[in-house]
Amino acid sequence: MTGRVRLATLGVLLLTHPLSAQVPVPALPPQAPGEPRPLPPSYRLAPPQQPTEAQGPFPQPDPSVALPMREELRPIDHVTATVRRQNDGWQLWAGRTLMRDFGQDRVAAQEALRTVRELRPTEWATIGTARPVVDYALTNGKPAAWAPHPKWSVPVDLKSVRAMNVRGAWVVQDDGNILLNFGTDRPGAEQAAAVARKYGFNRVGLIGFPAPAMAYFYAAPVLAQQNQGPDPTAALARAAQEGQLTRTGVAVPGVGFVGERLVIDPRKVEVRKDRGEFVIAHGPDVLARFGQSEWAAQDALKVVRDCRFTEFCTVGPGATFFLVNGAAPTRVPFSVQGTTFDPQKLKARPVSGHWGVFESGGRMLFPAGSKAEAEQLIRVVHAYQFDQLCRVGLSPRASLKFLAKTGR
Repeated sequence: MTGRVRLATLGVLLLTHPLSAQVPVPALPPQAPGEPRPLPPSYRLAPPQQPTEAQGPFPQPDPSVALPMREELRPIDHVTATVRRQNDGWQLWAGRTLMRDFGQDRVAAQEALRTVRELRPTEWATIGTARPVVDYALTNGKPAAWAPHPKWSVPVDLKSVRAMNVRGAWVVQDDGNILLNFGTDRPGAEQAAAVARKYGFNRVGLIGFPAPAMAYFYAAPVLAQQNQGPDPTAALARAAQEGQLTRTGVAVPGVGFVGERLVIDPRKVEVRKDRGEFVIAHGPDVLARFGQSEWAAQDALKVVRDCRFTEFCTVGPGATFFLVNGAAPTRVPFSVQGTTFDPQKLKARPVSGHWGVFESGGRMLFPAGSKAEAEQLIRVVHAYQFDQLCRVGLSPRASLKFLAKTGR
């Protein structure tokens, strides 16, 4: 009876585990709220016991692979790894080196600690410029010879792994799956794909529940069933994954994809401290910073939740806006400071060696890095029919700014 209970419990885990925005899953039929969602075949529980050479050979590293960027390897002593409660969150440290901040997710931090101790690294690297996307460990310059056993892992086909642009986002994928999503970070995606090939990392381990808070490369023995040839359903599954990416470019008719669009759940947006200041964030993504003003951050959080925003978009260095199921928001609370403008009178103009988007009266609405970027911003405004610039917070530098559509 005990064995049956354990099998039943494992079956529930397999049916109910959702995955993060960084590792999208194939599209599935509509379901009622709370209904268990089956796990795609390519995502599976890792073996319950430590893999050994007897199960199969480890993949061979390829030292001839040239990395696009210099590796940012940090010396690490796994013996000193520990989890600390610091800055209102749980952090993974090794000696004096901060490896990862897990916020309020203590369970994920403890699981990451176990992984570091299993890998026994002497060097550690993180790939991702705007945000950490994937980590990997080396032992004396080589892949760790002792493979971990994460709860969740994704196989990597080293023959086909590559960086690709999908719907305006740079992803790492192979012929079977989209593995990692780097958003607008093309160098990071290319570096990750090259690192996997160079060191023979044939797995991505996932940490955190329900949404993975950390992903890491590792090498595992190549099992016999991994050499059965291509999956005939892989192309269909990958197409479904592309349709469910939660970090893509912003779709602009007649232009294509620009900037970055992040799918958010307004219920999961929170106020927390980051680098000593209050922010509103969605998982690892900071949407706006408010300095020392916690009340301004709480006001912004209320706006996001009350308006039920579902997407957060960034175009250029200074334009941010929300969408509600792909459309411009039309309902803005009275508490929000709003300035209307005529979208048909916007012009791209140079200013102090840079460019900006200006109203006919001479007021600059958004900064831009170039004339092309400024004109691109104007096309975005026209495409979504924005005519109001909104702000929550008293300071221009410590506030949430976004565009809205009033229909005037």
